[in-house]
Amino acid sequence: MECLEMLMQQAIAQSSEIEAINQQLTLTAERQDYAEARQWTNYLTLDPVRLVQNVLGGGDVQRDRIAIATLELETANLVRRREEVAEALTRDVIDLVLAHDKILLQGRLIGSQIGTQELRQAIQEAEYRTGQSNTDAMLQIWQRTETLQAQCEANQAESLRVIRELEVLTGDSREFQGVTTNAGSSVAWKLYTPGPAVTTEADR
Repeated sequence: MECLEMLMQQAIAQSSEIEAINQQLTLTAERQDYAEARQWTNYLTLDPVRLVQNVLGGGDVQRDRIAIATLELETANLVRRREEVAEALTRDVIDLVLAHDKILLQGRLIGSQIGTQELRQAIQEAEYRTGQSNTDAMLQIWQRTETLQAQCEANQAESLRVIRELEVLTGDSREFQGVTTNAGSSVAWKLYTPGPAVTTEADR
């Protein structure tokens, strides 16, 4: 959970939109501080008409109050937008972590199938060499092995794609392991290799 939180924080810190919003918030706060400080100077005027207007809440005082209210509204909108962007980034990170977790589970299943297939292929090849198996049966075994190898490669490619998306999103290219989600699943940034490469009779 701690690692997942770190990834989400990195994604937020990496966001150029959030950075722009923070800069705009800083500028807005400075403008608001200036407008609030200027309110007190509105009463320091030798113009009696302006002084009366300011005392009654009109004139320069009214102008500054409107400006301050406008800046407060702008600040609220910026804060709301920043929260929306942060929430979207958080969802993206969680979705990618869960997607990779699913890929890992699929990879382990393929690895188990390849292990079983290796054993089946070794037995079948031994029978084939001694004439206890026919060519059609041997070809089916080799085809199944090739299919599992293709699934293994596709699984690795999909794992790499998700990892690259996480790297782009977080700006972190380090290899994390044991990133745990609140659902209790985990993800490792290192590619999972389901099993050793299988050499078919046709490759020999």
